[in-house]
Amino acid sequence: MKSPVLDRVCRSIARRRGAMVMVMMSLLMTICTSEVLAQDSPLRPPTTKEPPSGPKFIMMGIALVLAALVIVVAIFRTKRGHQD
Repeated sequence: MKSPVLDRVCRSIARRRGAMVMVMMSLLMTICTSEVLAQDSPLRPPTTKEPPSGPKFIMMGIALVLAALVIVVAIFRTKRGHQD
């Protein structure tokens, strides 16, 4: 299914510069994908052999305490007088 916007953009690119734009776009795509095409094996996410540094519940506890402090400070009323 073709999108009318995509079709319009492709036609305007082809109409403006013609062959030169198409050659440059093909060259750019070839340069950008050369590292991926040169690999022997498929890409995999990195793995670590070290265990996590600290317990997760301590980090979550600190995050909750900091979030609670931010909420408490945001709730305080400002001490503005009638002269503002």
